[in-house]
Amino acid sequence: MKNLNTSRQPRAERAYGLSGAAWLLGLMLLLLTAGLQAQTLRQLDRQIATMLASPNTAIVNEGQHLQSLVADLYPTLYIIKGELSYNGGNYPVRVECDAASITSLYQPLPSYSGVEIIIIKMNSPAELGARVDLTRLTAFSQLKYIYFLCTFDVCPEFNQSRTCVENRLSPMLSGPGDATIIMLYKVSVPS
Repeated sequence: MKNLNTSRQPRAERAYGLSGAAWLLGLMLLLLTAGLQAQTLRQLDRQIATMLASPNTAIVNEGQHLQSLVADLYPTLYIIKGELSYNGGNYPVRVECDAASITSLYQPLPSYSGVEIIIIKMNSPAELGARVDLTRLTAFSQLKYIYFLCTFDVCPEFNQSRTCVENRLSPMLSGPGDATIIMLYKVSVPS
């Protein structure tokens, strides 16, 4: 029997109505979109050590600044159970909040404009269900870091393995966010 299909189109193009270039473009868009959703969490101490070991002086200086931001006294806005309190002035460089107060970060407060780091204190496994919508942090024009400080055993069954902790904390971040913001964490269980 003679083939009655005289079309010069390749079989895949006839079947799906798309050329190879269109398939490739679609695949690239899918991968790009998936990449935008991914936020990489970095362990705080490792991040600082990496920055301090850099041959680039600017990166070393930023590593020293990050180390100072988390350890030293800076003007700080505390948000605990939705209540705001300032320490060190009305123009904070840091915001420290509990998981229950994350939605307070979405308010368009002028005092957020100079904040460089948001420290979210996680005190129990139940707080792992909280979400930070990175697209709603619009008032933080100077934000460089979001830091999850966990004061409980996040992965006791895996002895706090880095992969386990990152897998448990990553779902807390939603939205593509700003690629320049570094996401950090530390598990620091009081003894």
